[in-house]
Amino acid sequence: MANHPEQNEITQIFGGFMLLMAIHSVAGVLIFGLGLIVGMFLGNYSFAMVWIVGAMGFLFWQLLYVIPLVLRFKRRRQFGSMKGVIIGATITALVNGACFVAGFAGV
Repeated sequence: MANHPEQNEITQIFGGFMLLMAIHSVAGVLIFGLGLIVGMFLGNYSFAMVWIVGAMGFLFWQLLYVIPLVLRFKRRRQFGSMKGVIIGATITALVNGACFVAGFAGV
């Protein structure tokens, strides 16, 4: 049975996408934990501000780990995984941007 390069690239794209989703999950837990820590020290509803800024700015926070990840995959010539990370980051940006606009529009 021959190994088809198209299937291999699709597998790499899916793997890169899932890697990014796992890193997004870790980032979400870190933002949540940071909010809890801030809430313990400052009290009131300061934790909510950390969560709101973290959620609304996630489009930009993801760039802190997406850009180095893409550059690493490019350097290793793993273009399928690189494409998966880029697709995942684009979908995340579009969903985050749509939620941001819907929140301000009052929808």
